[in-house]
Amino acid sequence: MNKIVISVNDFQKRAAIIEDDKVVEIFNERNDESNIIKNIYKGKVANVLPGMESAFVDIGLEKNSFLFIDDLREFEEKYLNGLVNSNKTIEELLTVGDKVVVQVLNVPRGNKGARVTTNFTIPGKYLVLMPNNDHLAISKKIKDEEERKRLEEIFLKIKPSKMGVIIRTAAEGKTIERFEKEINYLVKKWEEIEKKISKAKDGEILYNDNDIVTTILRDILNDTIDEVIVDNEKVYLEIIDYLNTFNENNIKAKIKLYLKDKDIFDEYNINIEIKNALEKEVWLDCGGYLVIEKTEALVSIDVNTGKNTGSYNLERTVLNTNLEAAREIPRQLRLRNLSGIIIIDFIDMKLEEDKELVLQQLGAELGRDRIKNNIVHFTDLGLVEMTRKRVGRHLSYFYEEECPLCKGKGKIKSSETIVKELLKELKEISLDKDIQKIYVKTKKEVLKIIREVYIDFINEYMKNKNKQIIFEEEEIFEYEISLEK
Repeated sequence: MNKIVISVNDFQKRAAIIEDDKVVEIFNERNDESNIIKNIYKGKVANVLPGMESAFVDIGLEKNSFLFIDDLREFEEKYLNGLVNSNKTIEELLTVGDKVVVQVLNVPRGNKGARVTTNFTIPGKYLVLMPNNDHLAISKKIKDEEERKRLEEIFLKIKPSKMGVIIRTAAEGKTIERFEKEINYLVKKWEEIEKKISKAKDGEILYNDNDIVTTILRDILNDTIDEVIVDNEKVYLEIIDYLNTFNENNIKAKIKLYLKDKDIFDEYNINIEIKNALEKEVWLDCGGYLVIEKTEALVSIDVNTGKNTGSYNLERTVLNTNLEAAREIPRQLRLRNLSGIIIIDFIDMKLEEDKELVLQQLGAELGRDRIKNNIVHFTDLGLVEMTRKRVGRHLSYFYEEECPLCKGKGKIKSSETIVKELLKELKEISLDKDIQKIYVKTKKEVLKIIREVYIDFINEYMKNKNKQIIFEEEEIFEYEISLEK
């Protein structure tokens, strides 16, 4: 059974997609830079970089956004003083201080600011409006040639002049009346944005596309969803109104208001899934397991047989483990929202037909993903290379923060290292003639080393310096020193 669960309170909005009774996607809404994809801003050019054919644009965020020249060209004629679309260089098109309207393509990541474009898109349920592009495109997921031809004929008639349209997968089989209503709605939105441009201040948001309830209704809710359960009456009524606006009466009956006192994410075991998705290891039903690690450059996934010793021969055990991993990996990618370059180290397989079976399984499961992905191939080292488009933040961004001690390394100082640093600091402190007592708090493991190896030396040293030292056990990462004169 497929469900959408929406949780809304005064502090946050969250949602989860459940497919075949398994959580596959989590949405979190925050008022920060994690939630700016598709937002349109009025910006100011902060710097032009001829050598990189790009410009930095200040849109009011912590880091300036990055505008490539190829993301600017189709904007020239309409919005840059009537210049004709050309092969002009970035410094011929923009100078420091120029005002430019941009839309966010990618959120800030690491030391990089958001990537932006001037090729705007305003998404609807059945189509995406491109206000400064006269192109007509149809989703590749619509395979039927007759349907593609029907949709093309419809939109060539109703497409706004000098505007482009991308026909979305959800448009398949729908009537012209629905498309006309949505086109009018989206064109009106764009006209409202244009009215704001001249009056807006630098860094002002002209269009916000990131309410998760709207996103779910527009991008996810379809005939394959059996239920939408929401725990907030106001949002429940807003959803009903939205569906009434677009005559989605067939879907309206699926919307349910959750009235229990128990947290809705606990009721549907979503919080447990989130907790598990923050772990590196993922256990498979067969007894094998995955190790998923994210780095700045890529995501690595290692497949292991674990407890799966099999009941047949080695090749069958390996194949079965890899097939189950190929089913689980796409779910984990969606659940954790992992993207970019992904390297999968399946257990070594000798037979080419086994490798092909695993790739087929992986491809079939990835086909259920809303986000664009691509399997490249098995490398000579037996690794599967694939990519997944970056959309928003990964799950751990919303639930974890970097450890202040290891700073993301996953390692902290050894007890022996802490002892050496402590001895060095004690030596420096002992030079102060006014200090009489030194109190040291540290963890059990450090104290054990001090008492077994260094205590006689420390006591003798402090005695010679006329100091008293007192050690106390406390569960802290390293140590704390306090002084008494």
